[in-house]
This record gives sequence, C-alpha cells and structure tokens, in this order.
Amino acid sequence: MQLQIDVNNVKSTIFLELLNLFKKDNMINDYKVIEDKKTTYDDEVLNDLSMLGQTLKDAKSGLGHKTSTVVTIQGV
Repeated sequence: MQLQIDVNNVKSTIFLELLNLFKKDNMINDYKVIEDKKTTYDDEVLNDLSMLGQTLKDAKSGLGHKTSTVVTIQGV
C-alpha cells in the first residue's frame, strides 16, 4: 500500500520522527521524502531559452524537422 501526504514545512520534523518510529516498530516498511518542486511558467521559459543555442546548432546541421511554420519577432 502507498500513501502520499502533503506535510506543512513547520511540522515536517515531527512527522519525520513519527515515520521513523513507525519504521522502527515495523509498522511501515519504508518511506521516502519527495521534494515539492513545482515548475513555474518562468522556469519553463528559461529552460526553453537555455536550449535555444543547441537547437540552432542542430538546425544548421540538418537535424530536426522542417515545417512550414514561420515565426516573426518584432520590437527587438
């Protein structure tokens, strides 16, 4: 059985101690903490921009797919 719980950061230490106690008493087999990393729109844009240089190199090398899409950038 699996259980996913969202724990308040302030109370997380107490909760982890409780999990350790349950594990020690063989009430649970194991647990793992998963970081709550939410990707924001800004992070996605920055990630896309960081890949732009390699994408242009790949395009010049003939990699990728040719489409009929045209992008016009104005006001730069």
